[in-house]
Amino acid sequence: MWEKVVTDRVTEQELWESGSYQDIFDISEKMLEEMPLDYEALILHGFSAYQLVLAQITVSDKAIYIEKSIQCLRKALIIKSTIMDGAIQYVLGKAYYSKGAEYADLAVQSLEFAKQMGFSGDDMNEYLGIAYAALRDYRMSIAALTEALNSPRAEEYLSGALLLSIANSYTALEDFNMAIAYLMRCLDISKDDNAKRLVRFKLGDIYFRQEDYSAAENQYAAILKDFGENAEAHYRLGEINAAKNNQIQARAEWRKAVQIDPAHRSARSRLTLR
Repeated sequence: MWEKVVTDRVTEQELWESGSYQDIFDISEKMLEEMPLDYEALILHGFSAYQLVLAQITVSDKAIYIEKSIQCLRKALIIKSTIMDGAIQYVLGKAYYSKGAEYADLAVQSLEFAKQMGFSGDDMNEYLGIAYAALRDYRMSIAALTEALNSPRAEEYLSGALLLSIANSYTALEDFNMAIAYLMRCLDISKDDNAKRLVRFKLGDIYFRQEDYSAAENQYAAILKDFGENAEAHYRLGEINAAKNNQIQARAEWRKAVQIDPAHRSARSRLTLR
């Protein structure tokens, strides 16, 4: 497939390896104008269109390239079956995922096909796990994400986002002990302050739901200590005090939340209660 010469000096393979996706896209587009059902051109156009999605700024432009990718790859699968089917299904699954949660079922279908065909992509199980979560199939989500976490190359792309996704699925299943374990691990490895703040909020929420108010309070206090004043943290501290029937302190925390963010609806609503 990759050996066709595009110019006297440059092959499609060389263009691809150099990351010249726009060139591949333009060349394959011209090929398809002459031969609309050319198998190799469809794959080239579909693959390069997907790669170009990340280069687009607007949502509408991203959508155009996603649709081009899906249309071309679906046509290629219909035309014939080859050794490329696994790779096509893999890219097709990621393209469907890029369209939004309402296409999660098609993303899962394509990615599972790729997996059954023996295709291996470093991020395939990660995409599968997130897509399954969008379908609220949290057990399959955990299975796929855990497989991603345990893959040989996991350390090369491991991020707090993967651990957080696993924790979210465990939370949805109300397996709070496992959720806490993954959130703690995420907190340990994350170097991003926004991610750490988010993890602490999630930990605080779980502890609150378990009525472990002291542990929940520690998480919100840590947010204030490490990241400065935060309206939501004060609001939740107010909720903890309300749950402990300490109404005076609860209202003090809600007032702080409103002082920081006058538009905080939940805190304002609590202050109107008698």
